[in-house]
Order: sequence, then structure tokens, then C-alpha cells
Amino acid sequence: MENIKAWLSEHRRDIILFLLVFLISSLSFGLGYLVNREFNHAPIVITQCESTN
Repeated sequence: MENIKAWLSEHRRDIILFLLVFLISSLSFGLGYLVNREFNHAPIVITQCESTN
């Protein structure tokens, strides 16, 4: 248990930085997903043309 506490105290700054990056990227992804859901566009339909020879 002492080894874990020592490791955490040594790497505290790195852990906090990782958590901040993770939270910011998750928030960014979530907001982008929500914004995309609001702007629903009509689907693009591609039909095959018949050629007359």
C-alpha cells in the first residue's frame, strides 16, 4: 500500500494532466455528437441512370 501511495505522489502531475486531457477530449466529442444530431439533413439518394442505345 505504501508503494502505491509513493507512486501516486511521484506521478501526481502526470495523472492530473492525463485526466484533464481525457475529460476535455470526451467533452469535445460529446458536444460534436450533439451538434451533429441537431442538424439532420435530408439523405442523399443516388439512382442508376439507364442508357438508351
